[in-house]
Amino acid sequence: MIPPVEKDPADKDRAIAALLSLFAERGLARVDPPILQPASVFLDLSGEDIRRRLYLVQEPSGRELCLRPDYTIPVSLDHLSGPSADKPAGYSYLGPVFRYRPQQASPGEFVQAGIELYGIEDRDHADAEIVALSLDAVSRFGLTAPEVRLGDPSLFMAFVRALELPEPWPRRLSAAFGRPGGLAEALSGKPVASTDDDRRNAFLAGLARTDPGAARAAVEEMVAVAGIAPIGGRSPQEIAERLLEQAELAGGGGLDERARDVLTRAAAVRGEPENALKAFTAIAEEGGLDVNEELVGLARRLLTMVERGVPLERVTFSADFGRRLDYYTGFVFEVYDPARRDVGQVVGGGRYDKLLSRLGAPAEIPAVGCAIWVDRLTGEASS
Repeated sequence: MIPPVEKDPADKDRAIAALLSLFAERGLARVDPPILQPASVFLDLSGEDIRRRLYLVQEPSGRELCLRPDYTIPVSLDHLSGPSADKPAGYSYLGPVFRYRPQQASPGEFVQAGIELYGIEDRDHADAEIVALSLDAVSRFGLTAPEVRLGDPSLFMAFVRALELPEPWPRRLSAAFGRPGGLAEALSGKPVASTDDDRRNAFLAGLARTDPGAARAAVEEMVAVAGIAPIGGRSPQEIAERLLEQAELAGGGGLDERARDVLTRAAAVRGEPENALKAFTAIAEEGGLDVNEELVGLARRLLTMVERGVPLERVTFSADFGRRLDYYTGFVFEVYDPARRDVGQVVGGGRYDKLLSRLGAPAEIPAVGCAIWVDRLTGEASS
């Protein structure tokens, strides 16, 4: 564990003042959503797993509330309810967020700043802009030579579409992002590990050899006879469908050697962004696959970063880097302090075009943003 770095409190105050000045100079409206938020929206969008990280309270009416675990969802809700919901808008914030972390003895209260940009149709330019703004932000805290990690699951998924893979492969591969080794595991054709591998794998192998219709009916009957309650809102039919998918995946069904080779090579691309672009281009040309739109998008994003002063020599592109949240739609990034990398990212962000429609907007709205971990930048956080 890296201990906190002793710093003059006045330095922190000056850095925060400089950060807020940067936000104002860039025309980002300062917002401060309520600390108490409806818990349901976070559970619906992030899954029940997040419940163990929330600080929950209950109204006398029984409605669950939580202390704000992040800003993106509350800022998005406020944007949709405001007068600029159908117009491009940019917001900034600075304040506490609350997340329970069992490995830390101190209360889970952290100072977070950030930026959210909505409605900017030139997505590649907005993606590059949010990275440049992030680096401007961390420089206010004296971090002038950060390391940046980029990813873009939409680029990998363009190869999946070009190969015309049948379900459940597109869904399976998309879900693999955000989990270390997730893509490699999904492409290996091996069943997901469990505490009872032998019996589980034998069961899946049996399902894979059974007529799909008969297998579906048998699983549905087993679920009904066992009286298993719906899991996460899934019906017995849906549970059966997922088991059959797992059986097909365990046997490598629907993924021929050519597709597996192309995707394995694409998933392994990492390194300097220009070299990553060249590698993707070569894989597409050798495979006769049309992913030009996504390759041009990456090239435009990198060019704009250079124009905005982002040092690409300090940037690494990782093809298998993504977020687990399904409303993220592509480009993601993280910023690290190379001298204190063990404390984690000091900035994390990306594109989440699906979020606002999930929150009630009539259509998808371009959205990209980042969160800045002030405590980590000021040396007050430990790993």
